Amino acid sequence: MSVSQDVSELGFWILIGAHTDGLWGKDVIKRHSKIYRYWWIENTTTEIGNAFGGPIYAAIPAGSEFGEFDMTISGAVRAPMFVLGETSDFEWIYSERDNPAPWTELVSNNFIMTVPTSEIRNLNNPTELMDWWDQALEMEHELYGYLPWPRVERAVFDAQISAGWMHSGYPFMAHDLSVAGVVNSSYMSENGDWGMFHELGHNHQWMPSTLPGTTETGCNFASVYLMEELVGVEGHGAVDPAQRESRMRNYFDDGSNIANWSVWIALDTYLIIKEEWDWDPITEALSVYYTLPSAEVPVGDTEEFNAWVMHLSNATGYNLAPYHAAWGFPLTQDTFDSLSHLPIWVDDPLRGEYFVYDAILRNIGANSTTSSTADFAWETYDNGTNTTLTLYWGTTDMGNQSWVWGNNANLGDSEVGWGEYEVTGLSSGTTYYARVKASNEERDTWFGPVSWTTST
Repeated sequence: MSVSQDVSELGFWILIGAHTDGLWGKDVIKRHSKIYRYWWIENTTTEIGNAFGGPIYAAIPAGSEFGEFDMTISGAVRAPMFVLGETSDFEWIYSERDNPAPWTELVSNNFIMTVPTSEIRNLNNPTELMDWWDQALEMEHELYGYLPWPRVERAVFDAQISAGWMHSGYPFMAHDLSVAGVVNSSYMSENGDWGMFHELGHNHQWMPSTLPGTTETGCNFASVYLMEELVGVEGHGAVDPAQRESRMRNYFDDGSNIANWSVWIALDTYLIIKEEWDWDPITEALSVYYTLPSAEVPVGDTEEFNAWVMHLSNATGYNLAPYHAAWGFPLTQDTFDSLSHLPIWVDDPLRGEYFVYDAILRNIGANSTTSSTADFAWETYDNGTNTTLTLYWGTTDMGNQSWVWGNNANLGDSEVGWGEYEVTGLSSGTTYYARVKASNEERDTWFGPVSWTTST
């Protein structure tokens, strides 16, 4: 390989072989454990080679701005290569796809696939195929909100990879059994590929916004989104409504233990938000993290849970602290206080079906008094689940024991907003105490005490 003197001083290397996954830890191997080689370019002429063959790449350090430069390679074999917007289908069919090398590159603005040449010999519509993949990647970039996306993602298919059926990375790796589907635009547009979208989703995850237990959850945002919006199918049995209902029932019956909140049950938490507001607030909340000052980046599980609820609540315009507390999120009082200016989402589908919410009352007290009456008022901030309110009052604060209070009144079912009740039959010049009990099927929640003094 030959380059000019100026190019030899840029600081890059030549890589031969797209398959950079090492298999040294495998008990059984289907190919040699290492089938790539690389050379730093430091001279105008360099002899390169690889006993296993492979595509030849100029590998540029991240962040470099070399611009275009020329290289001369001799002794290599031409490989099929399609570049969206540069290679026509005619050129591909009658020239490019017949090149003899065993590995092919299919390139779009957002995505590159390295596939066995044997799988593309009958590919007649590469423009349609890579247009589709270009759209898929663009949708993922938009979903996660990091724009412009800084690189073209790569996928390399192999007889054996280092971990799993597929794994994320640059390039992300997949088994060659997947190739027939991913190079078939008709198949992809009708069926999609949850796993491909999932691994590309991993490459979009930002760790401060990836909550504990959700490494395999946040990547599925991409799978759900593309399966529904691009392909038009459900895509995975785990998101079937019946499975979701059963899974959630088991989770909440077990006490919504946050230690068990991961993968699919965690995805349910996000999907309920998506089904109410679409993906926009999730995208907005994710985007906040990309520009957070270092001092505001959450550290540790508790900070991460609380930060997410704050950002997502602000994105929806609703206080989602009670919703996430129902799932077992370890939320602090500071989070509840910081979101108290927002209305609570009181229509979430957990209420009455999976979880019993407690009512939240605030601003309780007597607004005006006479010698024998008091106008008692309260604000129901969260009406809870099937909650009734009872007012207790007397000349002594009797605490949270309803049976020891001398006076009480049924205030009816809790409804979000302001309520008022006229307390009558009071003695003049007397100080009274009051509390409100909010009762649902599981427990009583008390508010107060408050006090007032009648006029003389």
